[in-house]
Amino acid sequence: MWNNPMGSPMAGKAKKTDGEGGGGGKGKSPMLMMVVVLIAGLAGGVFAGKSLMAPKAPPPPKPPTVGKSLELGEFIVNLGDDHYLKAGVALGLKEGIDPKKLEEDIAPLRDAALMAFAGKTRSELNSLAGKHKVKEEIRERVNEVLEHKTHDKESVLEVYFTAFTTQ
Repeated sequence: MWNNPMGSPMAGKAKKTDGEGGGGGKGKSPMLMMVVVLIAGLAGGVFAGKSLMAPKAPPPPKPPTVGKSLELGEFIVNLGDDHYLKAGVALGLKEGIDPKKLEEDIAPLRDAALMAFAGKTRSELNSLAGKHKVKEEIRERVNEVLEHKTHDKESVLEVYFTAFTTQ
């Protein structure tokens, strides 16, 4: 009787215990795994949904482009070292700005450009770096004059020399 596992009172209890505890443990384990997978799936879905549905940053604005130009005419300037400069200047206006509306302000614009040449020497203006520097100074001065009219800090994007002679 003791050799037969089925006949033993302990063997029956063990079998019964294995059936209840082992079966219950095995039943809970897949259920627990399903809950964990479900939670992980939901968390991943929420994360993916937020990242995919989130509003995208707007593309960076395009840099302004030059539209029409405004001719300021020629300047004859007495330089700071007893030399002269004869220069033609034109302004490259931001696209959308009408040069005809700015013609009534030509005197202050010419004055701003003329003041950029003041005190410069022939050697400064004959170098490429010197020409670029005075162009930038003209652009800044003219934009200051135009800001009250156009309500834009960058109405002039480029300055062009249409003539340039020192003597």
